[in-house]
Amino acid sequence: MHMIMEIPSWLGFGMLVILLAGFIQGVTSFGFALVSLPLLTLFLPLRQVVPLIVILSFFTNIAIFINCYKHVVIRKIGLLTLSGIVAAPLGSYLLLYVNETALKIAAGGLIVLSSAVMMSGKTFQVTRERLGFVTVGLASGLLNGSISMSGPPVALFLSNQGTDKGAFRGNLTFYALLLNAVTIISYIYGGLLDEAVSETLVWLIPAMIAGVLLGIWAGGKLNEAVFKKLTLILILVSGCWTLWTAIKGL
Repeated sequence: MHMIMEIPSWLGFGMLVILLAGFIQGVTSFGFALVSLPLLTLFLPLRQVVPLIVILSFFTNIAIFINCYKHVVIRKIGLLTLSGIVAAPLGSYLLLYVNETALKIAAGGLIVLSSAVMMSGKTFQVTRERLGFVTVGLASGLLNGSISMSGPPVALFLSNQGTDKGAFRGNLTFYALLLNAVTIISYIYGGLLDEAVSETLVWLIPAMIAGVLLGIWAGGKLNEAVFKKLTLILILVSGCWTLWTAIKGL
C-alpha cells in the first residue's frame, strides 16, 4: 500500500509565497530568497528553509538561463563564478556554526548602504574589475551558503559597472545557477537535505514553475531604465528586510 503525504496546513500560503518569489526572480534574475526566506520561516525552521530555497532557485535559474544565455560573457563572469563556488561550501558551515543574527546584520547593513548610494545617482566605477569580481564572488558565495542571499552583492556590482539589461540577466543567472549547484552538493554532504525538505519541494515546485514563467514574460516587457530602477529598489528592500528580521530576533 502506498503512503499518501499529509497536506501541510500552511500549503496554500507557502505556494503563494513561492509563486511571488518565482515571479520576482523571473523579472530581475534575483530576489527569490528575499521574498521567500522571511515568509517561509514563519512556519518552517531556517535549516529546512535555506536548502529548500537554494534548490528552488536552482530550477528558476535554469528557466531564466534558457531565455538569456546568449548574453553571458564568460570572460567577465568566470572569476566571479569560480570565487563564489569556492566560498559557497564555507557558507554552509556558517549556517551551522555562526550566529544567524550577526550574519544578517552585516549583510543587510552593507546592502542597504550600497544600494542607497547608487539610488542617489552615485556610482564608484571599479577599474580593476577582475579583482572586483573575485571579491564580490567570495562574499556572495558565503551569503548563498549561509542565508541563501547570493544575488544582491552581485546585482549591486553589475549595476555599479553599468551592465545592460541582457548582460545583467545572463551573467547573474549563469553565476547563480552554478553557485546553487555547488551549494546543493555541500548541503548533501552536510546532511541538510532530509526527508522533510524533499516532501516540501514536491508541494512547492508547481508554484515555482508558474511564477518564474510569468516573471520571464513580464521582464521582457521592461525597458532598460525601468529595469535598472526596479533592480536597485529590490536590492534596497532586500537589505532593509534582512536588517529588520535580524534586529527583531535580538
